[in-house]
Amino acid sequence: MTEARRLSRRAFLLGGAGLVGAVAAGTELVGTDRVLHEVGLRGSPDHHVPASGWPLQTGLLASKEMRRHVRWVMARPTGAKPLDGVIVCLHGHGNDVRFAFDTVRLHDVVADVGADLAVASVDGGASSYWHKRADGTDSGAMLTEEFVPFVQQHLAVEPVALLGWSMGGYGALLAGERHPDRFPVIIGSSPALFPRAADAAPGSFDGAADYAANDVFAGAGRLKTSAVRIDCGTRDPFVRAVRAFVRKVPKATASFSRGHHDAAFWRSVAPAQVRFAQDSLTSR
Repeated sequence: MTEARRLSRRAFLLGGAGLVGAVAAGTELVGTDRVLHEVGLRGSPDHHVPASGWPLQTGLLASKEMRRHVRWVMARPTGAKPLDGVIVCLHGHGNDVRFAFDTVRLHDVVADVGADLAVASVDGGASSYWHKRADGTDSGAMLTEEFVPFVQQHLAVEPVALLGWSMGGYGALLAGERHPDRFPVIIGSSPALFPRAADAAPGSFDGAADYAANDVFAGAGRLKTSAVRIDCGTRDPFVRAVRAFVRKVPKATASFSRGHHDAAFWRSVAPAQVRFAQDSLTSR
């Protein structure tokens, strides 16, 4: 279960059928609209593109940071034309390496837009929140120190844009803050953001000290030289927290439109995100 759905279901139980209560700071009173979405009667806008036919490459990467082999998937435009860069994808809570390709179908979006970009994804763990955890695994370091260099070498490409959904959106922002020189383009789709440790969903951090060590609100100023885009639905439980974060990054491109915390919304904003990645990578 995703972090947003966990929050919204608890809110439904607390508030009854007529009202959904805000159960954590940063969530929004969304009323019957959220209830209708939960029971499948109201959805986000969606956008589907034709299948690109791009072959998917898959494999395993031996990761010291994760203490195991991690799965990866890549796709690139057909033909010998040089790439302008690669979009490295970070999946959300409860998802895995296939989400970018099977659910959002980002490679098909890239092909439909006509961007000269590859797409790559790695399995960061279902609830890792893309940072070092108490068990010693570090999906954030795996991403930056192992997977991204592997992608750059494998595809013979240097510029990287990070794009993450929900938990992965938080992870993309965190990696961008820590390595602004390596990741000039950061895109967050409905990033799962918690303004305080007390607001965090269970399992997202190993206590208050872990939250403080990985606080993207505190590090937002490090994104001042990066091209940042954030998209979030106005009916998303994280929308207030996302708006608060955007205010800390004045140069960010932010889009708030009708939608929930779901794949339909993420597919609807994917073409604009791909164009942003293409334009930002080629203008540097």
